[in-house]
Amino acid sequence: MKDLKANKKVIEICSNIFYPMLALAIVLAVWAICAKAYGNPLVLPAPGVTLREFFKMFAQKLFWVSIGWSLLRTILCFALSFVLALLFATLGNLWLPIHKTLSPIITILRAAPTVAIILILYAFTANNNLAIIVGFLIAFPIMYSAFYSAISNVDKDLLEMAKVYKLRPIDKIFGIYLPSITPTLFDNSKSTLSLTFKVVVAAEILTSIPLSIGERIKYESNIFDIEFLLAWTIASIVLAFILEGFVSLLKTIWRKIR
Repeated sequence: MKDLKANKKVIEICSNIFYPMLALAIVLAVWAICAKAYGNPLVLPAPGVTLREFFKMFAQKLFWVSIGWSLLRTILCFALSFVLALLFATLGNLWLPIHKTLSPIITILRAAPTVAIILILYAFTANNNLAIIVGFLIAFPIMYSAFYSAISNVDKDLLEMAKVYKLRPIDKIFGIYLPSITPTLFDNSKSTLSLTFKVVVAAEILTSIPLSIGERIKYESNIFDIEFLLAWTIASIVLAFILEGFVSLLKTIWRKIR
């Protein structure tokens, strides 16, 4: 039985490695074919050339400083969104008028075009704060909706049983609510964190925030240096995957210590 479980685990790990590598190979193959067919390396360089420039950037201090500031902005607005979304989702479940008041605001924020929000805020917001505010306005409504639904869908039978046995509020939180909503917290955070990162970078591009990934992407675009433009784009994609992987790792650790 143990051998069977071990084999299944090995197969799962291998599949988790194989399919992403296969997808990467397909993307690189299509890119190489398109670059060869287009025949103009100044417009569409080959994957090998771009990857070489990408790894060269590792030796540049500006590369790490830009990544650090962009990640810091992402983490700040994500953490603020997470805490406030969880807080208001909890309050909304305890007192329905809060949820009814927030619902139209959440709908408006989710429907508003991201670029329009960035341009509106750009008129009266300092550049360094703009990316954080925009990231919050995008992440908060997504997480609020997910957290509110998760709390609302907690097993009512368990709650009735807790009432019968007169469990303390703290025991209900850690014994019923937290185990019930944790999967949603992790799954929603995984996708929202990478989305927040992309929104922050988009805000940095449109407003040319100094020392940021977005500012470097805009600079390379302005001077039409496609190799470095693609290299910075790859860096952004890799960072988005790393952020999602970090949340997945936290979820795995949580499952083991439960």
